[in-house]
Amino acid sequence: MSATDLFAPCGWDVMPPECCAAWERASEAERERAERMAVFVLWALTGRQFGRCPVTIRPCRKRCAPNTGGWAGSSWVPVRSDGVWTNVRCGCASHPCSCTSICEVQLPGWLPEPVRVHIDGEELSPDAYRVDNGRWLVRQDGDCWPNCQDLSLPDGEPGTWSVTLLTGMPVPPEGQWAAGQLACELVKACDSGPGGECRLPSGIQELHRQGVDIVFQDVQRVTNGGRLTGLPEVDLWIRAVNPHGVTRRAAVYSPELNLGRVQTWP
Repeated sequence: MSATDLFAPCGWDVMPPECCAAWERASEAERERAERMAVFVLWALTGRQFGRCPVTIRPCRKRCAPNTGGWAGSSWVPVRSDGVWTNVRCGCASHPCSCTSICEVQLPGWLPEPVRVHIDGEELSPDAYRVDNGRWLVRQDGDCWPNCQDLSLPDGEPGTWSVTLLTGMPVPPEGQWAAGQLACELVKACDSGPGGECRLPSGIQELHRQGVDIVFQDVQRVTNGGRLTGLPEVDLWIRAVNPHGVTRRAAVYSPELNLGRVQTWP
């Protein structure tokens, strides 16, 4: 997974807020700043599950060996034929349901969607592959994926291959609308014109001007009560998509998985 997917949202469009006079008066820079802040807050509060992030991986084996038609390691598979069970060695990447050799490589991320595959610098036609079970990139044009590649060379050189894909859940229209509502209130926070009163909570629950008595909200009580942004319509959506308040989507890590290499810098 790329660093972008871990520390910042991506692919989150913002629906322009309606009936927001402060938004109409704001400059383009102020709107962009408010949108970035709103998207980041909602992305974090919804468990970092939304946003289709682009990432390019360079698949690699744990060791280079002669190509046997797949990436999964050979095994004996029990097969029933005419009422008789037998053990059949089906090939490197065989499946019990077909007993045929499949050339495939496992993709990382959540709901990966390949958008480009490059082999030796040439882009492969999308008709040459498919995705099974949301994770297996299967070659279906009669050829197989390269058995190995030279990771010392930059992507696009002869002897290299890569898969560019999108991972993550698409942002629903409700999330785009919620981001617009929050962005409007963020703009209001620094707007002093008509209609610029901000609904974002300041932490003050009561203010007695004559006696100068100020009562602040109990932060622990507010948190336990499920109040997140202070905007009821926005918090309603957050609780609907993240009812347990998780901070990030679930992931499984195993030293046995070999999902390729991702270049993170430069």
